[in-house]
Amino acid sequence: MNVHNEWRSASPATVIRQNRTRFVEIGGPVAVKKGKTSKLKVKAAYLPGFLSHYTTLEGLKGIIKSRALWASNASFLNDRAELIHALKASERAIKMLSSKKAYKSWESMLRSVYDELSEGLKADTYVACFCKDDDNLSQWRAYGGSVQGISVTFDRVALSKRLQQDNALLYKVTYAKFSTASKLHDALADELVAIAKLDEFSGQDDDAKYADLFRRFSSLLPKFKHLGFQDEREWRYVVQQPTQNKMVDFRISSNKIVPYIVIGESGELLPIEDVRIGPGPDPELTARSVQTFLKAMGYNIDVDISDVPFRP
Repeated sequence: MNVHNEWRSASPATVIRQNRTRFVEIGGPVAVKKGKTSKLKVKAAYLPGFLSHYTTLEGLKGIIKSRALWASNASFLNDRAELIHALKASERAIKMLSSKKAYKSWESMLRSVYDELSEGLKADTYVACFCKDDDNLSQWRAYGGSVQGISVTFDRVALSKRLQQDNALLYKVTYAKFSTASKLHDALADELVAIAKLDEFSGQDDDAKYADLFRRFSSLLPKFKHLGFQDEREWRYVVQQPTQNKMVDFRISSNKIVPYIVIGESGELLPIEDVRIGPGPDPELTARSVQTFLKAMGYNIDVDISDVPFRP
């Protein structure tokens, strides 16, 4: 695989390439109040130039042949503990909001949404999970040796552009323990303000406002995970899609049947930069087989083998 060791500038963003990882710096002066004075402080947000999706050999085959990705319903994520963590945090966030007069009128709706999600109602939220790293020990451990793990690395800019057709939004997962509730509180407050502003113009009835609140509330849950998962360094594309929509399909995953939607469908090849073979019994043989398959499907990309000293 080619290794880049160059620095170059591009307008209007600064693009940095170093050791195969590209970061795009986006930012500008932001007013920050300090006491009675205001000072300009430059803040920069960094988006990874590459995002890696961890999957199995069967998953890789499906991605390549369909030229698309699957986004799974957030209620059926692999580790339900993360959803429970977000729900517990949201319960605390609701209490914090309801204690303020400006948000008191929302308490009943917020409680109803929380109760429905807690009781297992499927969220209208679908997620496709990625990692900033293509050779991440935490991700390889998740496969536990039962299947061959693969990481598929995409050009983030090209992938985001392709997923615009699905209204997919990219979020960096926030890992927190005690501060999650306060962060979720702020996010919920922003969503309530947005609903109130929309209601001023459209005159939504209570049912419409509740449906909007349910959609916004459920979309926040996949953005927060417990601090214990921070080594995953996860990013997620989040898509809002009614669960009963005819576009929803189902797949078997371990002990459950998971609703999913297909995103990024196109006749064009996916913007894949390279593929990495995770730890396994014969990674060299696996790499040769994957390389043969990719070439047959029109991809002329590198296939690498994990450098992580981990043997499942």
